[in-house]
Amino acid sequence: MDFNLKNNYYAVTGAGNGIGRAVSILLVKNGAKVIGIDKDKNSLFNLKKKLQKNFIIKNLDCTKSKDIKEELDDIKKIDGLVNCAGIVPQGNIMDCSEEEWAETLNTNLTSIFLITKFFMKKFINQKRSSIVNISSVASSIKGVKRRFAYSSSKAGIIGLTKSIAVDYAKAGIRCNAICPGTVDTPSWRKRVISSNNPIQSKKDFNSRQIIGRVAKPEEISDLIIFLLSSRSSFVTGSVYNIDGGMSL
Repeated sequence: MDFNLKNNYYAVTGAGNGIGRAVSILLVKNGAKVIGIDKDKNSLFNLKKKLQKNFIIKNLDCTKSKDIKEELDDIKKIDGLVNCAGIVPQGNIMDCSEEEWAETLNTNLTSIFLITKFFMKKFINQKRSSIVNISSVASSIKGVKRRFAYSSSKAGIIGLTKSIAVDYAKAGIRCNAICPGTVDTPSWRKRVISSNNPIQSKKDFNSRQIIGRVAKPEEISDLIIFLLSSRSSFVTGSVYNIDGGMSL
């Protein structure tokens, strides 16, 4: 399928690893230019080697509005935004400190607010854009054990997505959310390895999806590309579960 993205520019947060990396690669394959945003400089430079001139590095922390304004002010053309940056703290409400709560909300939710607000003026002026936010099945969709702060932040993303969709539909701006189940990312692998029993931990993660395995980042990026493209021109405010049946 031709997604008609040639010479379009898309900003991707959390571009250095996981879903952000996969969607950056797929965007370039479809002729787009990617503005890769991440605070992990090494991962950005590694991806730059692969994507070369089609990948513009922006090494910054999306939770800091000052950094966003300083580092992204030179961007003149922007056709869409993919918000992938996030962390996955574990634990229940009694395990969660005020510091962890604040960090989780800042990283997973406030960063989307700040960077989307920064680009919104450009989106409004050009009267078209598509925003895709990465939420999670562990949110308002499904309760997952030991994901208290994480699930709270991801539920907030769904509310943010629907609000933007309603407020800006007539301005030509679409906003949708994707809710993955467990995805094979460096963050997930780190959690598995650091568990008391990595072999059992991996089995447990696989079994949460009724199809019996975790997702590949590329399986999520396919849907992101569709939502960015004109192929999904009648879609806004939607929340897509892509979870191997985890939410059933």
